[in-house]
Amino acid sequence: MTKTIALVTGLSLVAALAAWASPSGEESSDSEQMAVPMGQYREAPVLTELVAAGELPPVDERLPVEPALLEPIESVGRYGGTLYVHATNNAPWGDLQEETERGSYLGRFRFDRLEVEGHLAKGFEQAEDHQSITIFLREGARWSDGAPFTADDVIFMYEDMHWHEEIETWMWLPQARRAIKVDDYTVRLETDVPYPVLTLKMAEPAGGDWHSYYPKHYLQKWHIRYNEDANTLAKEEGFDTWVEAFRHHFWWNPRQDMNFPTMQPWVLTQSDTTNKVHDRNPYYWKVDAEGQQLPYVDRIVTDIVDSETYHLKIIAGETDVAFVNTAFENFSLYKQNEDAGGYNVVLLPGNKGADVGVRVNQNHPDPVKGGIYRDVRFRQAISLAIDRDDLNNALFFGLAVPRQFTILPSATYYKPEWGEAYADFDPGRANELLDAVGLSERDNQGFRVGADGKTFELAVEYGVGGEAGDPTASLELVKEYWENVGIKVLLKSWESGYFWERMQDPEHEIAFHAEQSKEVRSFMVERESWTAARGWAPLWQAWLIADANIKDGSSTLADYGGELPGEEPPDYVKQLFQYGEDRIQTQLGSPEYHDLSQKIYDWHAEHLVHIGAVGQAPLVYIANKKLGNVPKEFYTGIGGSIDLNITADQLFFKEE
Repeated sequence: MTKTIALVTGLSLVAALAAWASPSGEESSDSEQMAVPMGQYREAPVLTELVAAGELPPVDERLPVEPALLEPIESVGRYGGTLYVHATNNAPWGDLQEETERGSYLGRFRFDRLEVEGHLAKGFEQAEDHQSITIFLREGARWSDGAPFTADDVIFMYEDMHWHEEIETWMWLPQARRAIKVDDYTVRLETDVPYPVLTLKMAEPAGGDWHSYYPKHYLQKWHIRYNEDANTLAKEEGFDTWVEAFRHHFWWNPRQDMNFPTMQPWVLTQSDTTNKVHDRNPYYWKVDAEGQQLPYVDRIVTDIVDSETYHLKIIAGETDVAFVNTAFENFSLYKQNEDAGGYNVVLLPGNKGADVGVRVNQNHPDPVKGGIYRDVRFRQAISLAIDRDDLNNALFFGLAVPRQFTILPSATYYKPEWGEAYADFDPGRANELLDAVGLSERDNQGFRVGADGKTFELAVEYGVGGEAGDPTASLELVKEYWENVGIKVLLKSWESGYFWERMQDPEHEIAFHAEQSKEVRSFMVERESWTAARGWAPLWQAWLIADANIKDGSSTLADYGGELPGEEPPDYVKQLFQYGEDRIQTQLGSPEYHDLSQKIYDWHAEHLVHIGAVGQAPLVYIANKKLGNVPKEFYTGIGGSIDLNITADQLFFKEE
């Protein structure tokens, strides 16, 4: 058995990648040395009161035998206080909300280097053939209701949820074929093919709740395998079947069951369409170097408001933390009110390949529009029509990077020509290309006319709220650029959740999408990602994923009714998909990995199905001036803005 993750970032990344494996027999475990001996842990005053009243066991009995140790951004903190935040809906994806990114991963990346170590799990062993990973859980770790967290919770997630034909789940580790309980605190996940990223997966959503474990002790009474009267119980609760009742109790978007236990630092105790409340988890399994059980802050109160009010609450000083829905175009407004509002505006270096981008749907059914969208000259034209410098200066104060969508320059295999592909502002050339694809005629308003005699109008759809933020201002500029070359544009906004559904509908035309493009995250996201066809070819995507599932044995043709869903894509699209399938079986940093990565991004630079306008824009992080351990950068392994929630358990008020 070998430890397979021992990497660093920055200037030493290439050298570290060359030294992929550590000596045989060494586990990938946390590097923690407990700063205090067992029996000298401390807890928040509100919990001390509950212990004194006999309502809660002592802190030593609530912590694992070996708790996880905080890696602080600045320093150890102090207890107390309530964090007031705002959200634009009651979905989990928001500032300090209950998504799996908020600290529930089995593993974690070190902040200072690309190394995976134990987090909720004590450590890992990945097999030399890369076809299994053994997960060592922390003995004594407990769910927020006090029940033990054991290997049974991992087995339950896979056998009774992911692999149950009647239950819909969200699975980020589809290559797992078997979950084997070794003992109460050890479980092994096995694949049928080499899968070198197994340990990396433990430090991202695939290794968190919703994906790798759920509370068997709590959910089993609604599951037919464990309760033969589950259908009767479901009807008593107002559901038609046990499957409906089971989903009600485990589903997270939004969470309906307020008694649902968690391994996260706070427990959701109230939730409706106007507000949410999270209270500290008395059984949270992490401590700092002084033996203080985390989190530091007692409570998070979330008011649900519209997008405009979200920003007004920030400048009024009513928000303690904001970063998921902050808007860079409001940067000067935030700064002007910084002192009066009692907050700091922190700019985190950007990590998106495209902060403003669109995907052109290759499967649109209209014979005129569909044909034009599939003509690469059209995609080249609308890219050349975008004035990236103007957009950057107007909305990003010149702090973003005018570029085509592609991986970040920090990637070890980066080619500068990817970011430059059709990224010049050249309306003359754009007009020539639009004429050439059959849009040379104009109507009486100067807009281009299609072969059917109708004004050619692009419908650009986008989501508002949640992590999507509100890209309206950016898209209004893009609309102006495109209309300057004769293309009429209609902007259509949707609630963020529904927008993601629309991206899978072949009837949509152009979809806004901002793309995080850090090297490791782009490597780990598979199939449903842009390397398949999400958003720019939903019918081809459905076919490709079903075909891959059949080939790898996770599904049969019968599962799809005897024929593959969607539409069979052309060979050049199959080739892109295969590049992704092959790459995920390579080792990060290997020659094969670099070769396949370059082929993927060469493909995108040539075919331009995803068009970027600007990228690498700094993220605006708003924090109360009294808060400590505020992140200053996207640390190793952290991808999008919501991933910053992993630092939430260490936020603390430095003063009353």
